[in-house]
Amino acid sequence: MTMNRNQEPTVLLTGATGFLGSRLLPELLENNFSVIVLHRESSDLTKLELFNCNKLKFFCINKDDLDFLFKNYNINVIIHTATEYGRNFASTSDVILANLTLPLRLLELGVMNNLKIFINTDSYFNKDNAFYSYLLNYSLTKKSLNYWLKFYSSKIRVIDLMLEHIYGPFDKPQKFIEGVIQNIAIKELPIVNLTYGHQKRDFIFITDVVDAYLKILKYELRNHNGYQIYEVGTGKAFELREFTDFVLKYSKSSSKLEYGAIPYREDEIMSSCANNSNLEALGWKAKINYQQGIEEIINIYRNKLK
Repeated sequence: MTMNRNQEPTVLLTGATGFLGSRLLPELLENNFSVIVLHRESSDLTKLELFNCNKLKFFCINKDDLDFLFKNYNINVIIHTATEYGRNFASTSDVILANLTLPLRLLELGVMNNLKIFINTDSYFNKDNAFYSYLLNYSLTKKSLNYWLKFYSSKIRVIDLMLEHIYGPFDKPQKFIEGVIQNIAIKELPIVNLTYGHQKRDFIFITDVVDAYLKILKYELRNHNGYQIYEVGTGKAFELREFTDFVLKYSKSSSKLEYGAIPYREDEIMSSCANNSNLEALGWKAKINYQQGIEEIINIYRNKLK
């Protein structure tokens, strides 16, 4: 790719083809950030290339040299949303590469090239020093990265975003909420097997998460070196069965919900809720409650089927 040194505020974005990154990208462009999408050769960029914007560029990590990228672009911010959870038989080395090796290399290059902010994306799985055995490789790599984030925070501004239970339309089918909505509201399976559903989650809609990233980014551009955590959630937790019951009620589905058919995992996270006081202090507030989120997703899917 041909590049010239650029003096505009520039964000290097990983994970732009994912559920979160693909929603964050257009909002960054809308807010006048220049964006470089860091992607793999295997990534499907079809939808991203439709933006046709001179503030958007693509950089393939399989073909091009990261050192060259940093030397030829004035990258102010890195937003790391690329994540490998280790589902679908992903190898341990794949998880380490996405969650530890790549962000560490970006941190190193950023420090050498006057990066101002590194924004990392983490999840409620890793709060309170817990290890979630269901996604152990994911948890281990994220925990390891956290130590390095704090180390590098003496040289640049490091922000750690701990996302609560993020959801929205067109998420991956193996995600809990996407699966529940598809099975109950769209497919109307005769029986939907669930746990007892007493786990409490802070359900945060995708658009509210994107708003949080932008609010934090604009604020933190003014700050100096150091490490800061933001917990991104509504600040209210509800039982999973409240969520699934509302999906059933709103969709008027004929599905029968079999609570207790699936046992809890041995180290099931029974409650998680964001302490979002420092985020709300920036003027951010969640706009969509879980009922509104469910209604929006179901309406989108049903309109698409018409």
